[in-house]
Amino acid sequence: MPGPWQILRAGGLPLTIATDAPRPSAAALAAAVGQARAEAPTGRDAEALAALVLAWRKHSPAGFAEAFADAGALEAWAVATLSDDDRLLKLRRLAIAGLAEVR
Repeated sequence: MPGPWQILRAGGLPLTIATDAPRPSAAALAAAVGQARAEAPTGRDAEALAALVLAWRKHSPAGFAEAFADAGALEAWAVATLSDDDRLLKLRRLAIAGLAEVR
């Protein structure tokens, strides 16, 4: 069974080059977000995870709220983690491209 970071990469995490792995379901991606966040990532990992969270929130607000019971707290963490607007724009754009294919 793949770990949370592999699931996140398959779901559009803007950290590495594109993967041929099958796209995860929204539920699997949400679980992976929770597991990865629980690891208290730092640096580029944290920024990429925050960008994915904010992209999901912007791309599918209803789906985001449905996927996360703590949607407000998760969004607040992501905003605090990725405060550079230019970096956010770039990473969020990459994440949205991957999220568009999540089932």
